Amino acid sequence: MKEMKILISNDDGIYARGVVEAANRLVELGHSVTVVAPDRERSGAGQSIDTSMLRVKGGRFPGFDERVRAFKCTGTPSDCVTLGLEKIFPEAEMVLSGVNNGPNLGCDVYYSGTVGAAREGYFGDRFSVALSLDVSEEQRSMDDERYETALYVIEWVLDNIDILSGGETNKGALLNINIPNVPLRDIKGFRMAAAGRRRYRDRVSEYHAPGGLGYWIRGLPVDEEEHEGSDVRAVRDGYVALSFLRHDTTDHERNSRLDAATISDFCE
Repeated sequence: MKEMKILISNDDGIYARGVVEAANRLVELGHSVTVVAPDRERSGAGQSIDTSMLRVKGGRFPGFDERVRAFKCTGTPSDCVTLGLEKIFPEAEMVLSGVNNGPNLGCDVYYSGTVGAAREGYFGDRFSVALSLDVSEEQRSMDDERYETALYVIEWVLDNIDILSGGETNKGALLNINIPNVPLRDIKGFRMAAAGRRRYRDRVSEYHAPGGLGYWIRGLPVDEEEHEGSDVRAVRDGYVALSFLRHDTTDHERNSRLDAATISDFCE
């Protein structure tokens, strides 16, 4: 494994266990690591940016190995990566976002700050990885997160970086990885997977507070109909799901059906 310069961010914030575990393992392996992460949880921030003035503070944060350079930022995950690549650690060869405490499967990649941070690295022409552990609410309440499994996957990615990147770590790529929250011995293997659909039920719930009626937008996933080959199905079946994503969200099939000539006819 060659030594690499790695920028790490997340959406759970600078104090989250996942980012500390990832950074510490990478410096143990001999990599040069700089963390730029939000100063608070930013889950669901997606690709958003903060247009107000951003503040960045470096220093010693709880849990980090002394060899890790760490900074907290008042902005979003995307902001953190932009600042990291432009100002703090421009020599970074790779961007790692995570380890996220919860999955980012299917269409959740549009909402995910974890994926948003990695996508910003992709926009910056770095090989970028979003890494998420499929922790359920029940497992989270029992502190049953299997970070040792996620750390093994990080090592696997770096061991195979030349294959995954096609030998071009300086060329933008976005790899979304979701890992079953199980002991490493129970992982069945790795699968390349397409982004699934992922549906939810009871997405909006009410709660009563002193200030009046409020709402939570969360919901419970309903994945029974996920097709073979999707990331949702792969993780559900016990596999680590790897999905390369792109910025192109064009529906090429519909576009080709309504080509320029046809559209011109509508305007006559």
